Amino acid sequence: MREVDENVKSVNPKCMTIAEIYPGIEESAVRVGADVYDMYPVVDVIAHEYSGGGGNAARKHPLNWFSYMTGMYTFRAFAEGKASWMLSYSWDGEEEIDPKEAIQNLLMSQLMAGTNCWDARGHVMSGSNDMDTRRQVYRWIAEYEQTFYLPREPINPIGIYFSPTTRNYFTEDFIAAYKGWMYLLLQSHLEFQVVTPRTLTDFGGDIMIFPDVKCLGNVELAWIKAYHSSGKKIIVTAESAAYNKSRQKRKENPLHTLLNIADSEQKIELNEFLFYPRCPGKLYIESAAKAFDKAASRGSIHDEHFEEIRRAVEQDILDALRFSPYVRIDASPFISTQIAELDDKTHIYFANFKGLKGRVSGRQIPEKKVTLTLRTGSDTRICFLSFLGEVQDIQGDWEEGILTCVLPDIEKGAVVWFEN
Repeated sequence: MREVDENVKSVNPKCMTIAEIYPGIEESAVRVGADVYDMYPVVDVIAHEYSGGGGNAARKHPLNWFSYMTGMYTFRAFAEGKASWMLSYSWDGEEEIDPKEAIQNLLMSQLMAGTNCWDARGHVMSGSNDMDTRRQVYRWIAEYEQTFYLPREPINPIGIYFSPTTRNYFTEDFIAAYKGWMYLLLQSHLEFQVVTPRTLTDFGGDIMIFPDVKCLGNVELAWIKAYHSSGKKIIVTAESAAYNKSRQKRKENPLHTLLNIADSEQKIELNEFLFYPRCPGKLYIESAAKAFDKAASRGSIHDEHFEEIRRAVEQDILDALRFSPYVRIDASPFISTQIAELDDKTHIYFANFKGLKGRVSGRQIPEKKVTLTLRTGSDTRICFLSFLGEVQDIQGDWEEGILTCVLPDIEKGAVVWFEN
């Protein structure tokens, strides 16, 4: 692909190389050999024929949607500013699902992740399942283009490390751990930043998660040592750093040595780091697979084990590591959030998957009474934009430097931002 790009540009420097591939972040990248992470630096754009689990939008269950969001947020991290085109599918004859709902759900999720949208008829690259819906959504995107496509900058993120080497050698273990942690962050409404070997030195957050990153090289370990020595905090799970970058097992784990972990079978909670002998991401994804979709489709939680795991991990981050989020968001785990800064304004992107059920229901149960809390000035304007709606001003309560507001119902998705 690098040679193709160089040859094309030698004839016409204005020509752009666009790679269309289907492998995402999972095992298909290793099996097929078209690795998104490696390809982004050598082409101008990647067009992702990617489902992220569950098939098209009409067939996806709520947990499939979180897999899809995780894939797209990871693509955006790999892209480092380049565009990510999504060639995903919305509907292919599912009788119980209105194709208009399927199109809207798909394009809404893509917008909230900051990827570029596409709509096709069935499992092809042309046409539309409903041209009027396509026109409606694309006109709305044109009106609010900058809200979704200006660069999204981190504010006070928790980093989560994506290791291509670990994914290549220990695909199943790493992807389960990584996706599980991403679900925990998205559903706990904590600001996150996907970090890769290419962006590691630029990360400025106070916490970094290593989700069973079994293969870590000397350069990565040196960064971790410097990061930890500077007073920043890390979360280490299971066998992180047990192998080098060539998949050779180390006699001693350098992360355990750095952190003075004497017993690798015991959980350790300190102000400077968390160590989990069993990866909470894996535990969460195993538990959520059994009950999350049923809970999300009815829109309520009744003592599910997955929620116990999520709340425990959230408390570990907030209490043990004393993490203070820039924005506190009180919402159900059936809604995905991303917090970022655009044009010097704090933005929050919401994607609602409550009430969805593959092949049965494509219409969400509205998320009600989402509450936001942040420290800001008394003259702050709160702007609310629902998917396919218009900007509304929201009233909040300001007291002693703290602004609290309750949002209108979020049906499919929404964006909130603050202006001073």
